[in-house]
Amino acid sequence: MSQSEQKETADKQTVSSEPEPQSASVNPRAVCRVCKHLYREPKILPCLHTFCSDCIGQLEPFSTSPRGHFTAPEGGGRSGEAAEQDRDSLSFTVLCPECDTEVDIPRSGPAGLSTDHLALDEVFLETLVSDGPLGCDLCGEGSAESRCEVCSLNLCEFCRQAHRRQKRTASHSIQAVTELKARGRLCRPVLCSLHPGQELRLFCQPCDLPVCLECAATLHRDHRCCPTHDVIDRHGDRIRELVSARLRPRLERLEDSLQKVEISQENLQVRADETANQIRVFAREYTSAVEAHCLSLLRRLEEIRVQRRNHLHLQRAQLQQALLDVRGSVEFAERLLSCGSDAEILSAKGVTLRRLTSLAESGYDPHPATVAPDDGGSVCFLPREPAGEVEGYPLVGVIHSRTVDVSRCTVEGEGLQQGTVAQRGHFTLVCRDSGGERLARGGEHVLVSIVHKEKKNW
Repeated sequence: MSQSEQKETADKQTVSSEPEPQSASVNPRAVCRVCKHLYREPKILPCLHTFCSDCIGQLEPFSTSPRGHFTAPEGGGRSGEAAEQDRDSLSFTVLCPECDTEVDIPRSGPAGLSTDHLALDEVFLETLVSDGPLGCDLCGEGSAESRCEVCSLNLCEFCRQAHRRQKRTASHSIQAVTELKARGRLCRPVLCSLHPGQELRLFCQPCDLPVCLECAATLHRDHRCCPTHDVIDRHGDRIRELVSARLRPRLERLEDSLQKVEISQENLQVRADETANQIRVFAREYTSAVEAHCLSLLRRLEEIRVQRRNHLHLQRAQLQQALLDVRGSVEFAERLLSCGSDAEILSAKGVTLRRLTSLAESGYDPHPATVAPDDGGSVCFLPREPAGEVEGYPLVGVIHSRTVDVSRCTVEGEGLQQGTVAQRGHFTLVCRDSGGERLARGGEHVLVSIVHKEKKNW
């Protein structure tokens, strides 16, 4: 079996024998974020995120730009071969599944991207440390006990001996699997994609890429190629300088800024929770104050009702008694005058006159205006009137129950002093309650009769 056939067989065996990440113990650096399996041909996007080559190829193009222009024929579609050529003539960009950055894909497709050899190391190491037995990558039958570090093949004992007997692989470094597992780190050489089995040990400076000995002798024979260990310091220093001098400080600033934002988010949430609790406490206390105010208003309304009812009961009793007294006396006097003889009238004249005179002069005789029945029309609820504070909270809503006492009302204004009979006049009627306190409400239309105090017969 040739070296290229071994390499192709090894690739197929590696793909087919990769363990699925079934638990959290699988190294996350060996798992593709798209397919959730161990990497298969890991490629590095320009944003430095790694995915399987097939996973990148399945990403939807974000934008495309043609390398050449073509016009579709009218009245029909293009043939499959023409469509394939058109697709190959387009370069496109995709969105990175990790950071959503728009990145360019080479015209050759994902195969033109750089291979992530570190991810391959993680995959091979994950394969080595897996609990299950390793199969031989060449024959697929025996249990692998060794590994060729140059070909990256797991070998059974028979294939290991065959590997040693072949001229092109006799010098390859073969390590025991148990030793590699104990080491915990896989040292895997990077091989040339054009010359399988040849390690990339040289660096072509004009082309700015690592090459193998055969590439340097053929494709790059006119280029200046140096050993990788001679140029690694210069190129490594460029990376190191960008990281340490510019990006590491920015990383620290970004981490500090992110930490501040996260702390602000936490503080915002804490403050929002505290404010929400304050609102709930306020709502409960304010509701309690409103309920207490409501009960107070209801008690006040009951007190007004009882007070008005008792007043009406007293007024009713007084009027009934006065009515009985006046009716009885009037009926007696009228019967005496109509039915009595002269002697009977004269004999009862004394007591009758005294009773009638007493009733006429000192009997209970309220003015009709003051005896207007109180039907509760003056009792009303004013929901927007300030009601003071209850349990420390300002509230609104009062019960208005004051009634107008006609005997205490007055008329004010120039229109009264300069009034003319049968002419319109303007003045103010000031209403007061029984206690003489001026009523705050006003604006009602009232009808009054004005009589001069010295000319009551008008």
